[in-house]
Amino acid sequence: MIGITGANGFIGRAVLRRIGEDACVAHVGPIDGEAGAIDICDQPALEALFAGIDTIVHLAGPSSVAASFDAPAAFARAHVLGTATLLAAAERIGVRRFVHVSSAEVYGRPDTACVSESAPPLPLSPYGAAKAAAEQLVSGAVRRGALGSAIIVRPFSVYGPGMRANGLVGRLAAQARLRQPMRVFSADTTRDYLHVDDLARGLLMAAARDKPGLLTLNMASGAGTDVAALAAIFARIGGGPDALIVEGQGDRSRVFDIEHLVADVSLARETLGWRAEIALADGVRDCLGDMT
Repeated sequence: MIGITGANGFIGRAVLRRIGEDACVAHVGPIDGEAGAIDICDQPALEALFAGIDTIVHLAGPSSVAASFDAPAAFARAHVLGTATLLAAAERIGVRRFVHVSSAEVYGRPDTACVSESAPPLPLSPYGAAKAAAEQLVSGAVRRGALGSAIIVRPFSVYGPGMRANGLVGRLAAQARLRQPMRVFSADTTRDYLHVDDLARGLLMAAARDKPGLLTLNMASGAGTDVAALAAIFARIGGGPDALIVEGQGDRSRVFDIEHLVADVSLARETLGWRAEIALADGVRDCLGDMT
């Protein structure tokens, strides 16, 4: 049986869609006042919920880099204290496998064109720092024998149906649907875009891997796309003008923006046999179709 925290979130819903009726899933909801949601920092509730489950996929916690600058303590509570609490619960109830979903934000500004898992974590944002700290908690749990098997997954720029409307891809999709000129904050920032369904498949492959010890994996396409190129794809598929308007944004999260973040994905391919399958253009069509 698989237990999922954050199953009501963007990635969590994609994982649930992929599982369908083939597995029994318990889940922890977001800590935002939703009725029936369990606080990720409530250890007795976590133990009761996940009793009898042998694998946990940990997705819970806020994911906005920009928002983390305004609420660093809340992000630390969710990702650091929440992960520590979940690990303690997992140890008490005998969870065998643990898939911890981290973030490429832990890398900060890497000095290589394609960053591998061996690069040191040098996060810039409170979100990235909280994720890096949570990784250390997972690593420590494996080293002391509290967990037999754990995989830390570092997804890069995840997009797809159900994504936040205020993120870059969500804004481009909304503009493309209205056939408006593409308005962005930067034209040359490069990211490695991964469709949420590819990530969900990878997370379930990680959950099925029954080997002891700790493994850290990037999950991404392995190809970089700058904002101008991404906007052009949305404009072309949406049938709107190809004009690109760059609008500066001076908030502090932009000061610490990462100009280039692309993954080396060879380790996920070698250890899991996983690779991204959904082409970016097809993913853009998926996003636009989701808004009809």
